[in-house]
Amino acid sequence: MGGCLNDLNWVMSSGFLGMRFYDLPNFFICVLFVLLGCKAFRVKPAVQFVLLLHCLVPFFLNEFLFSTGYLGDQFRYWRQFNAIRAGELSLLEAWVNGGNVEQAAALFSLMPLPLAVSPISLGFFNTLLWTALFFWLHQKRVFTPVSLWFFLLYPSMALYTGLSLRDTFIFVFMSMAVQYAREGRWLPLLAVFVPLYVIKFQNFFIIAPVLVIYLLFGIRHSGVSLARGILTMIVGVVALVVVSPIALPLINVFRAAMYAEDGGDGDQLKLIEGPGEFVAEGLTSGIYFLLKPFPWETAGFLQLIQAAENLVVFGLLVLIVRAAWRRVPKKLIFWLLFMAFALSIYGLVVFNYGTAARYRYPFIVIFVLFVCADCQVRSLFKPFAPAHWRVGYRRNPKPSGDGSPLS
Repeated sequence: MGGCLNDLNWVMSSGFLGMRFYDLPNFFICVLFVLLGCKAFRVKPAVQFVLLLHCLVPFFLNEFLFSTGYLGDQFRYWRQFNAIRAGELSLLEAWVNGGNVEQAAALFSLMPLPLAVSPISLGFFNTLLWTALFFWLHQKRVFTPVSLWFFLLYPSMALYTGLSLRDTFIFVFMSMAVQYAREGRWLPLLAVFVPLYVIKFQNFFIIAPVLVIYLLFGIRHSGVSLARGILTMIVGVVALVVVSPIALPLINVFRAAMYAEDGGDGDQLKLIEGPGEFVAEGLTSGIYFLLKPFPWETAGFLQLIQAAENLVVFGLLVLIVRAAWRRVPKKLIFWLLFMAFALSIYGLVVFNYGTAARYRYPFIVIFVLFVCADCQVRSLFKPFAPAHWRVGYRRNPKPSGDGSPLS
């Protein structure tokens, strides 16, 4: 594997502008894709402008906002990608016998972009992938004006979809899985589950059982009543108590591993002891995972910005939930249960603030996208959607360009 990688190491000494110069082909391909997609779907100029700005994001992250070494995994994806493209590692071997890095690199290698000269290059691959998801969701008529602008302007998503990491693949597979479940399409859903399980089994085990229940019990049509939602929460608490003798040792092992991975001393970590503490931690960890770091917990400018973003996003989530409750509360209850389940699991084991932002953004975006779609949230301040939109969207959908929020 050495020859190909040694040949690429020269780019690291080519300076700030030099590294970016060699990524201009990737940048222009992303721009061309945006322009062609916007023309095909007749996207509004304002939306097109923001999509084009996203194409610039990879230029202004590594060695600009922070050192590339801050997220050192980017080097690993970059090296394995080039090993596959150079024929030093076969695509099949990477997918079947490789770890998460090799498997994600295999997916990157299938994308129609020419090269990854530096560790920032795969950020353009992710930008292209994120843009493709945008157009796919548009074609599926998932967006409302609220979710559209959240999708375009959510800073954490712009950050992590502009880096050379596997997170964009995870987010795309999760979003596709939810949409296929909403459509009741089992085969595409199962097909998307396969790569999600391979590259991020934790997210698979969170989202797969939820979507299977969503389909089997007809929740996609009828939603969940308030009484059943409360009953589900009670059953969940009882289940935590029942499984705590088995689950607690495993949870503590994962907590210690994540704590050590984030640079902490495992001996200083307070382990969860007893069912009562397990239940209390499970109920509160999700809210803390959503909001951390609080402003008084920050250390440095970037964490302060993250804390401010968390508060703004939380405020938007409250407004979205309020609007959704006024429209289709039964469907909102399902997504609230999904969100509580997902965030609580990660809240139990994730300590690092940056890791928390990286892991939670897919769940937040999915929540906003599909709450707005299922509950017809087109405005945060009007109690009811216009009658003509409700009828047109449900019974007589028009092609994009006639009533789409993008047109």
